Amino acid sequence: MKKIYFFLILALIISCSKTDNNKISDEIQTLNIYGIEIFLNEDFYENVIPIFTNIFKCEIKVTKFPNALSMLDKTISEKDSTNIDLVFGIDNTLLFRAAQDSLFFSYESNNLHNVNDDLIFDKEYRINPVCYSNIAFIYNSYEITNPPSTFGEMQDGKFKDQIILLDPRNTSIGRSMLFWSVTAFGRNGYGHFWRSIKDNVFSIYDNQNDAYNAFLAGEAPMIVGMDTTPIYHIQHDNTDKYKSTIPKEGGFKFIQGVGILNSSQKKDLAGKFVDFLLSLEFQESITDEMWMKPANKKVKLPVDYEILPQITNDYTNKLSIRQTRWQYNGWIAKWKRIMLK
Repeated sequence: MKKIYFFLILALIISCSKTDNNKISDEIQTLNIYGIEIFLNEDFYENVIPIFTNIFKCEIKVTKFPNALSMLDKTISEKDSTNIDLVFGIDNTLLFRAAQDSLFFSYESNNLHNVNDDLIFDKEYRINPVCYSNIAFIYNSYEITNPPSTFGEMQDGKFKDQIILLDPRNTSIGRSMLFWSVTAFGRNGYGHFWRSIKDNVFSIYDNQNDAYNAFLAGEAPMIVGMDTTPIYHIQHDNTDKYKSTIPKEGGFKFIQGVGILNSSQKKDLAGKFVDFLLSLEFQESITDEMWMKPANKKVKLPVDYEILPQITNDYTNKLSIRQTRWQYNGWIAKWKRIMLK
């Protein structure tokens, strides 16, 4: 991870924070965070957390979860008894659940003025966006030389048993794909889409790591995932054989964010941490360490990112919280009837 200079961060956070910095205490506070593993790699612990704790003379305790759904379920179940202050990694496909029961505190970071409106998926600012990728189909270009460029082409028999999918009941990528299909094809049409590609599905996984390992092992040459994933292989494996494609009809953004719990007794410190995550200096590290796109629009993307496909029509924000909450179970039930027979 790029080094984030102490005094730049200090000046930025203190100047941008909406909390009261005149209250100074000698007491060492501990910020308790739930986070998903994609954020909490070795560099995060070694380079990011010490910067924040050194600035604010605090401690941070992080509990890791394999996915956002299990993290949110735990947070909801502990609503009345938790000592957790922040939840790091809630994505836009879970906003309809995260917004219920007055779970999160509304916090509009001043650094949101550097974030495009289409990434602010919670207009009440309970969840602030941190990074995003477009949902895409990642493929092995050594195996597939002419990838599908439309949803119609994905139905072609030449792709029989070649697509790995994620279960929308258990994975954020799977839910994103389901929401994408609902918005692209409508309440009646999305079922036809799933039926049309069923024969081309090699397997459906309920764990993202297992699915991607199967893809890398060559069990199938295409997988639904994030369009930025091939950048990881370019930078770490020195290979460009993995590429991403997005159907011309339109795309769907997978956006991950951070929220402060209403029950937190340290909202002042938690707000500073949100500001920190949205600062230019932290956001510049996302492309190299998380292999996603930063929410802060002032960050210049590396050259490698220029190869990624573009969305021609954005379906991301077509579903309201109310609509999703009312219809989600029905979407899942129909998906199960079609795909798990």
